Amino acid sequence: MKSKKLATEPDPEIVAIGAVYAALEKLSPEAQVRVLNYVAGKLKISAPIPEFDQVSQPREIDETLAPPANAGAPASARAEEDGLEGISPVARKWMTRNGLKAQTISTIFSLGGDEIDLVAKTIPGKSKRDRMHSVLLLKGIAAYLASGAARFTHEQLKEACLHYKAYDAANFASYLKSFSAEVTGDKSTAYVLSARGLSNATDIVKRILEPSTAS
Repeated sequence: MKSKKLATEPDPEIVAIGAVYAALEKLSPEAQVRVLNYVAGKLKISAPIPEFDQVSQPREIDETLAPPANAGAPASARAEEDGLEGISPVARKWMTRNGLKAQTISTIFSLGGDEIDLVAKTIPGKSKRDRMHSVLLLKGIAAYLASGAARFTHEQLKEACLHYKAYDAANFASYLKSFSAEVTGDKSTAYVLSARGLSNATDIVKRILEPSTAS
């Protein structure tokens, strides 16, 4: 007994129609008829395809079979249109999973330029330690958006901490050690967010965006 065809398996006829439509849509009507006649001959199809001058009106094709209007556009053009230009493919998937849009996170990170950086007006944290924690995680996200790796240098971290009044030279090392579950690395190499750090950084991004997303 033959197994039943899975309901989720695409209908080969529908797939073929979509492929033929995509191949012919940019040709002139005369060229479309010539191509169809040639293929019909090669396949030995007995039903004749009418010549162009005999066709009164093209047959309507289900629009769901046609490719999207911007399907032929370069990926860079589509990314620019969606505000995703310059964002790494890995980070785009992260945004999709977490329901984040370029338009909203652009209030936290500089998107669309040569470099993605932390530009939020304020960050969570009342104490320098708490603000340093926020800076650490958000700098990781900025790097993640740009390169797909949540990796940043000591100089970049220090500069951001100074900007957000989160730099405490006397306690910097001890603060950093207390965040060891979320970030690895050191001053001489670079700092990298761990999986836990990336998860907590995502939570901070969502927390910052809460007022705008709730409205």
